Amino acid sequence: MNSSLSEMISALCDETGVPVPAADARGIYVLAVENHELRVQPLGHGRFVLLGLIGRAGNIAEHRSESRQAMLSTCLNLQAARFSKLGTPEVLTLEPESDELVLWRSFEEHQVSIGSFLHAAESLINETEFWKTWLATV
Repeated sequence: MNSSLSEMISALCDETGVPVPAADARGIYVLAVENHELRVQPLGHGRFVLLGLIGRAGNIAEHRSESRQAMLSTCLNLQAARFSKLGTPEVLTLEPESDELVLWRSFEEHQVSIGSFLHAAESLINETEFWKTWLATV
């Protein structure tokens, strides 16, 4: 059984004990789960993205005392190495407009159940935690 996006967001909020957020002006839902910011962004035509915020690339690079380019290059190399061993579906991306380093996963609303959405959110939280921890080490 497939569910609507609002049902999936409600189930995630119930599971994590956070209040169900209202969508912002762009239609994006922002949830604070276990000290992580998750966003659910509808893309239209029944597609949506689940996104986990790692942090601002410039701030991370400064904390690590390295150039932004060097930090991003290291991240891409690590993601490639991890993907070859773990094959996680999350994609590491830099959002150029906001300078945010994020992990994301896209879905077709009609092809995802509440259970698979909750599993994807858990995986995204775990991966976001990995990246935050790894990037915090110098």
